[in-house]
Amino acid sequence: ALDVHPPLYYFLFKGWLILGPHEFVTRFLSVLAGVLSVPLAYQAGRAWRGPGVGVLAALYTAIAPPLVYYSQITRMFALCVAFLFLATYGLLTTDVRQERMDERPRRPSSSIRHPLSFTLGALGALYTFYYAGLVLAALFVYALVTAPRRWRRTVARFALVALLYLPWVAYAAPPMLNRVERRTGLHFALGSALGLMREGFVALVFPYGIGRPAVYAVLLVAAAAALLGWRRLGRWTLLPLLTIGATLFGVALGAQAHMFAARYTIVAAPFLALGLGAALVLLARYPALSAAGLLLILATTAPTLTGYVYSKSYEVLEPFDPSTDWRVLHGQADADDIVFFNVLSLAGTYERYRTPEDPPWSYALRWDPVIEPLPLAQTRVREAATRHDRLWFVLYKGTVGANAELKSWLDATFYPAAAPGWRGDTLYLAYVKPQGPWHTVGPRVTFDDGIVLQRARFTQAHADVVGVELEWWARSAPTHDAKVFVHLYNAAGQLVAQHDAFPANDTRPPSTWQPGERILDRHGLALPEGATGPWRLVVGLYDPQTGERLRTTEGRTEVTIGSVAAAP
Repeated sequence: ALDVHPPLYYFLFKGWLILGPHEFVTRFLSVLAGVLSVPLAYQAGRAWRGPGVGVLAALYTAIAPPLVYYSQITRMFALCVAFLFLATYGLLTTDVRQERMDERPRRPSSSIRHPLSFTLGALGALYTFYYAGLVLAALFVYALVTAPRRWRRTVARFALVALLYLPWVAYAAPPMLNRVERRTGLHFALGSALGLMREGFVALVFPYGIGRPAVYAVLLVAAAAALLGWRRLGRWTLLPLLTIGATLFGVALGAQAHMFAARYTIVAAPFLALGLGAALVLLARYPALSAAGLLLILATTAPTLTGYVYSKSYEVLEPFDPSTDWRVLHGQADADDIVFFNVLSLAGTYERYRTPEDPPWSYALRWDPVIEPLPLAQTRVREAATRHDRLWFVLYKGTVGANAELKSWLDATFYPAAAPGWRGDTLYLAYVKPQGPWHTVGPRVTFDDGIVLQRARFTQAHADVVGVELEWWARSAPTHDAKVFVHLYNAAGQLVAQHDAFPANDTRPPSTWQPGERILDRHGLALPEGATGPWRLVVGLYDPQTGERLRTTEGRTEVTIGSVAAAP
């Protein structure tokens, strides 16, 4: 319920993965849905205005750039389109032969012969993608307008769908409304929505290989059909007009609560296909114009279909290397560690490259589309800390938004260890959970700039992990920043483990201290496998710009805190 999509695709996909977690398998579910949409488009077009419209609607469905594009991607959009075609077919199927475009309908075109097709298609679409509700609302209006005498049957069938969808609405509505209220205050700007509808139509046509000419081609064919075939226009034309209009308005309005994305207009794609099919059949009395219209659609679709939909990195605007997280962690994290991701898509790309030498992964979802309650994430992390020496965190966007609350809790609960830090727009952190007992010392050493190390305590090396806690005191307000280094040296004087950071895990550099303020500073040290003690624990400060170490009043550049032994 915290996701921006309903659960059906996820449940189907979970079962589909029985075939294997391979890229071909994972993407093929969408391919299958996209291919099935073609015959369903024919059936819906045939039920609506005859076999000619069915053939042309199926042709456009087979080559429509957004449908091809999203039939390659492991997401729910192609499946939703197939369900909507099925629902439309169920709504439009009549008890008599279908009328040709040049005949007046003998019976209302929305009479229903196969209510099961409509019910399954409508429920499948609603449980797959929320914006499908816009299309179903438009289909409800269309059925009432075109078959007013059958309004009771129409209301009953749509009410059945609503009743079967009600359990999910009751479950998912509260968290969704909370998220929408946080972002909009439940106030929507109508003017902004109307302005976005134009961009929504561009997104529906998906002209990203050629640009606006593809949009103009669709509008030109529709306008020519309306002008030259106006005598044969009727209430049936409301089908594409209502569904496309409702979708564009709803997506534009919803953008204020989430974001505007081309993929959200895909629920109107079936009705663009039906509308173009009907427009070309209307022009059939002018064979040259009809052929020219078809060629124009094909010509303006081809550049996107043959290039963009296959060469584009899906959903990504800039160059993207899906192996980045794995490459950053590989060799630094061990198989006994665990990695937490704040976005599941990053976990998926990590899993694609993970080897037996790499750590397993879990999640603490604190970034869109899912921001889980912090207590849920805390429980998962605490449980993992009982089984793993080091906890790694891959935080997309670092400490922005809900990530900040997670990092603050981690800093207060665990001990930060050496980690890669920032790489692009992602922050990589590592933590350890040392085990006592603790040994406390009070060096009370004064460094340059009035920085005093008042107290220190540390653990023995249990499971190759050492915890260090330092208490700093500002004799006066420091004028420069300095990083803390915590080193472990073996008997031969070799450095075996270290952690460098500004105090309080980079959150309290000395320039932010007030006179007399005390700063609690945690550090975690992870020893390499096979290291033997005892080790000498050393602490100091250095200028991050020059690397020059700060000196104590006695002229020392480091302070030995004590000797760390391996825990029995």
